Amino acid sequence: MSQTVLRLWLIGDDEALDILADLSRHLDYFAVSRADEPPAEPLGADDHIIIGLGARDRSLHLLGLVLSHGHPGYAGIISDGEDSAGARAILAGASLVTALRGVPKVTEQQG
Repeated sequence: MSQTVLRLWLIGDDEALDILADLSRHLDYFAVSRADEPPAEPLGADDHIIIGLGARDRSLHLLGLVLSHGHPGYAGIISDGEDSAGARAILAGASLVTALRGVPKVTEQQG
């Protein structure tokens, strides 16, 4: 048996991403990366990505670029509403919990 190795990518300059990075230690990710730009390599099914650039149109544009170069298992953006950074991080975290429910914890290898 092998365990699924999930990576979380938090991309952008939104303060809510810093809060989400702290919250993510309570989730089932093998690695969490916080950066201003998406990774150079295409993202796959074991990658989850949240983008937060302050302005929704900028976030959607970057999300479109990421999706055109790979197929992450989950992709979303941080809301740019008037909620606090903490509230927006909690909402994004809730979407990650939902995404994680669909990921098998252990997969069997046929030999």
